[in-house]
Amino acid sequence: MLRMFFSSIPFLVCLCWLVVFAWHYRKNDSPKRILTWFLAVCVILYLCHALYLNVGLSVGMESLWALCSLSVYPLYYIYIRELTAKPLDWKVISLCLLPGLLVALAKFLFPGEASDLVRKVLFAIQVVTVCYLGYKSLVAFDKELADVYADMEGRETKDVKMLLVAFVGTSALSAVANAIGKQYFITSEWLVLALLPFAVMLYALSYIGFTRTFSVRQYLDDAKDDMAAVPVMATVAEKDELEKKIVMLMTEKHIYLRKNLKIGDLANEVGSCRTYVSNYINTKYGHTFLEYINRHRIEYAKGLMLKPEPEKMWVVADKAGFSSEQSFYRNFRKFVGMNPAEWLAEEKENAE
Repeated sequence: MLRMFFSSIPFLVCLCWLVVFAWHYRKNDSPKRILTWFLAVCVILYLCHALYLNVGLSVGMESLWALCSLSVYPLYYIYIRELTAKPLDWKVISLCLLPGLLVALAKFLFPGEASDLVRKVLFAIQVVTVCYLGYKSLVAFDKELADVYADMEGRETKDVKMLLVAFVGTSALSAVANAIGKQYFITSEWLVLALLPFAVMLYALSYIGFTRTFSVRQYLDDAKDDMAAVPVMATVAEKDELEKKIVMLMTEKHIYLRKNLKIGDLANEVGSCRTYVSNYINTKYGHTFLEYINRHRIEYAKGLMLKPEPEKMWVVADKAGFSSEQSFYRNFRKFVGMNPAEWLAEEKENAE
C-alpha cells in the first residue's frame, strides 16, 4: 500500500497539471503548449513507473516507457527554445524525438539487455546535450534582455535555469536507480521515496511554466524598432550629438527614474534607434542597458537615503525608479556590495 501511494505521486502531479494546461490550451502561448505535450508524456512515463513498481509491465508497456523516457528531455529543450529563441523547425523537432521512437521499436521487437543499454546511453547523451544547449540558450536570452530592459522582474530566466539544474540532479538519481536495479525498488517499501524529488521538480516546473508570461515574442515586440532599416551613423559629429542627448536625459531629465524603462524609450527621446544607443552604452561604459540605468538609480537612491529625514526603503525604491523593493535591494547589493542598511550605517560612521 505504501509503495503504491508513493510510486503514484509523480503520476498524479503530472496528471493534475496536464488537466490545468489542457484546460487553457487554446489560450496558451507556444511555450505553454509545448509544456502541455511534455506533461502528457510525463503522465504516461510515471504511470508506467507506478505500474512497474506495483504490478509489472508487459513488453509493449516497457517499449512505451522507453519512448516516453527518451522524449522528456528533447521536449523540455524544445520548450526552452520556444521561450528564448527562434522556434525549432518541425523537421528538427522530429529528429529530436526520432531516437526515442527507434529505441522503443527496438525494445518491442528485440527485448533484452542490448536495447536497454542503448536506451541508457542515449538517455545520458540527452541529459548532457539538453542541459548544455538549454543553459546556453537561457544565458544568451538574459544577456539580450539586459540590453533592452532596465527591469528584469518577470522577464529573466533564473527560475528556468534552476529547473535545468534540478533536471541534472534528478537525472543523477535516475542513473543511481539504474545502477541499483529496478528489482530493489520492487522489493523495498521505502526506496520508492526516491521518486519524491521527481514529483517536487515536476510540480515546480509546471507551476513556473504556467505562471510565466514573458517569452521571446514579447522581447521581439519591444525590440521591433531595431528591425527597421536605419541610416548608418558614420560621422563623429553625429556620435557626439547622440552622446550629448543621452547625457542630458540622464543628468537633467533623470529619465532613469521612469519605471519599466526600455532602451526603445531612451532611443525615442534622443531621436535614434535602439542599436545606436545600445552600442554607445556598451562601448562608452562597458555596461548593458540594465546596468547603466540601475547604477544611476542606485546613486539617486543614495542621495535620498542621506537626507536629514530619510524615508522608508520602499519609498526610496519607488522614487528611484525600481519596480519593487526587492529589485532595489538586489541591485543595491549587486552594485554596492552590501545592502542599503549596511551602506547607510557605514556612511554615518564615516561622517562622524
